[in-house]
Amino acid sequence: MACVVCGNSSDLNCQRCGESYCNDVCQRKDWQRHKYFCSVMPPLVSAKPLKSGATVSREPGAVVVPRPLERASSKCTLESTMKDLSINKARGNNNSSTEGLPVIKLVSEWRDHVNPPENEFFNCRVTYKEKDNSFWVVEESNAQRLERLADNMARSLQNQKPCNIHEIAIGDLVGVAFDKKMYRAEVMGLNSNVRCEVRLIDYGVVATIDVQDVYLAVPRMAGIKAYAFRVKMSCKEDVEVNKLLSVRLLGSKNADGIHQVQLKMNKAIPLDLPIQMLSSNPEIVLVKTLKPNDSLNEPQVALLQIKKQNQINDKLQFTLLKKCAMKFTEPFPEKLPSTFCVAALTKEGYRRAFLLDFIEQPSMFLIYEMDEGRISITNDVRRIPDELLDHPPHVFSVTLTDGKTSSLQQILSKCGRNLAIKFQEEGAEKVRTSQATLLANNEEMCAVRADSLMGRIADLGLKYWQEPIENGSLVYITHVVNYHTICISSVQTKHYTEIFKSLLSKCLPFSEFCDISIGTIVLVVCPNGRIYRGKVVADLGNSLHSVHNIDTGIPYTVPSTYLRQSCAFLENLPVSQCRASINTVCKIPPEIVPSDTMGMELLIKLCEDKSELQVQFADFECGTLDLLDTNAETPSLVARLLAVIFVPTAVHIEPGQDLREAHVRVPQCEQSPRLPPSPPNSPTIVENIAMQIKRHYFEDLKRELPPLGNNVQILILNSMDLHKTGYFTACFFSSEKVAEDFQNLLTQVADMGKDDKLLPGYLPDVGEMCLTLFAEDNSWYRGVCLKVRDNDVEILYCDFGNSEVVPLEKIKPIPTELLQTVYGTKCFIDGFNKSKNFKNLEEYLTVNNNIFCNIRDGPEPNTRLVNIPKLEKILSKELK
Repeated sequence: MACVVCGNSSDLNCQRCGESYCNDVCQRKDWQRHKYFCSVMPPLVSAKPLKSGATVSREPGAVVVPRPLERASSKCTLESTMKDLSINKARGNNNSSTEGLPVIKLVSEWRDHVNPPENEFFNCRVTYKEKDNSFWVVEESNAQRLERLADNMARSLQNQKPCNIHEIAIGDLVGVAFDKKMYRAEVMGLNSNVRCEVRLIDYGVVATIDVQDVYLAVPRMAGIKAYAFRVKMSCKEDVEVNKLLSVRLLGSKNADGIHQVQLKMNKAIPLDLPIQMLSSNPEIVLVKTLKPNDSLNEPQVALLQIKKQNQINDKLQFTLLKKCAMKFTEPFPEKLPSTFCVAALTKEGYRRAFLLDFIEQPSMFLIYEMDEGRISITNDVRRIPDELLDHPPHVFSVTLTDGKTSSLQQILSKCGRNLAIKFQEEGAEKVRTSQATLLANNEEMCAVRADSLMGRIADLGLKYWQEPIENGSLVYITHVVNYHTICISSVQTKHYTEIFKSLLSKCLPFSEFCDISIGTIVLVVCPNGRIYRGKVVADLGNSLHSVHNIDTGIPYTVPSTYLRQSCAFLENLPVSQCRASINTVCKIPPEIVPSDTMGMELLIKLCEDKSELQVQFADFECGTLDLLDTNAETPSLVARLLAVIFVPTAVHIEPGQDLREAHVRVPQCEQSPRLPPSPPNSPTIVENIAMQIKRHYFEDLKRELPPLGNNVQILILNSMDLHKTGYFTACFFSSEKVAEDFQNLLTQVADMGKDDKLLPGYLPDVGEMCLTLFAEDNSWYRGVCLKVRDNDVEILYCDFGNSEVVPLEKIKPIPTELLQTVYGTKCFIDGFNKSKNFKNLEEYLTVNNNIFCNIRDGPEPNTRLVNIPKLEKILSKELK
């Protein structure tokens, strides 16, 4: 054999794994690599390794002991249980004694198994199959405990000699060396003087092992229950060894020690059209028609609902109120799959829904109610119970295909309540699109294409989820085009601004060289605090774009630096805005209306106050309206406008004077400038463009992290709340000059921040570097914008690791000369556990800010994992 380090001839092996070394010097040199194969550095012994290749005979179906493929992050208590085992005590067996040695009595805890949770499904891994279709499983949460147990047994038995056949009996607990690991086993039979049959009690595997690989058990091995237990399913489900299952116990185990279990099936909402449900009763109900944009050649789409409901909403409500544990415990994936089903709490109760997007802070979920056909926002989502997963969505979409001149909305309005559908593929199953015919009183109305719908508006070929404004609902004026034309929006959209602010972290800025195409939906963030959803309608050159506010109807001209990319939340949030003419007023010729009519003043006042008014549409297309103010003496907007429409704002009206008696034509006062003539289209509002700001982002800065290695000295910058978070901020300087340069940088930052060159209206982007005034010492530091909240910004001081909320007036853009290396590094603590008193470590690091530690790569990008020597003594306050 050759040494694995130097290649010289070797007659020494590692006792644990059999690696060849010529001496202990080479073993120490190789330890940094070798330690990942051996848990502790064992002594070198003569070349007589454990026979990991022992001849093993297995019954049919037996397998090599499976190593857990995935480890759960469970708290392990076995190390503390096993580390105090004495390996130098005189040995004895379980049921007989060897002459001259004392008898060591073992407890019988090992004969029982760890009990899984009752009446709940749990994840387990199949470890061994028996001939009678039963099989052995290990709960997945115990995977790490098993690994620790094997390592601890190897350390406890490393200096112990193998037993002989006369020291063991059937039913004894022993340790066996198998597949380069140590296992607990029960002796099942003695085949000869050199071999025995054992069952590995933590896996269920039965194997025949050479006696020289069998060791007598130490007492603490017997005090730990077996991790494997035997189960059997009532259904004939084929399972394979090492397969991960989710099962639930059904009652207690039988006389043979076998548990009956129920297998949890991975059910999912069927996403197909409900053709089978509608074949027996084809009656349907119109949910809504989605208004198309004719300029974009969008299709005419309507949402239809199965008329005969099966009480699924009542069942869902009853089940979730009864089962409070259906909440999601794991975080949602950052990128949601195409279909993610949830039970969402709405105004009407819990409803089955597709999750379209979510915001973490504040917790907010955008969902599509699959059985109601509407988009909602909620803060409570849960899992859908298994028994309610078999039903397909009760709402589907239809698109007009026969080219009729009438709109789909007009056709459906003529059908009334007697609406039905007939599919061309009535016998088909698992179909997501199908040609169909709409019927009214058994008369064919039009040909349509039916599609299953998962809630995303782009799947319908539409740009927006246009939520129609219902007649009689409350609205407010969002934009005054002229004296007879206005834009209105549903009052439910008033809170959209707060939603848009929460989307800043999801909607990233466009890159400097990105071409923003016409029709792109964007989030517009202005320095003056205005934030809205818009659609790019024109590229004006010089980095300027014409953007149409989707929710108010107002056009703006904004620079490209104000624009951010869209996200699913922004794209699928309903639009409840329409442009309409004011009834009767729109028929008045503009030639007889003063250009500075008081009617405009009235409309602008209602728009600025966002007064809530009841809408009354005068036609089917919702193109003409009247607005009612129930609190006004004259509720009708039409009546109020007709009273002042011919009166210019320059006319002085005495209190109580009849407006009809006022002179319409009066000379203009110089102090009252005339309004320009009402244009046919909306005027373009140009945003107040602040001076061009060169923005710099934290992710673009150079980072200098502490080097990897042992006994590295680091400087603690911030350890606040360490006992809650498990990390602190630290830095490393390779030389005194580097440290001096960093100190000079901090001085330069403080000096440049003191100038009075604040930029009014400056609003930093999320992730942007800026200069920030720290409240405690009233000094300026480099900061990173984490979140914008109204007139405040959450700032991370990147050179120290602490954060605070700062008013906008205490923030300014960072000069280019201050964009130097960042040394502050987030350092996670190896062995952090909230159950331990890490408050003592926090206090210790406050006083001792220079420490030596072992550093590894951290769990997050640009982070480190720090192992602190004598951590236990610091936690117990032995070391101060």
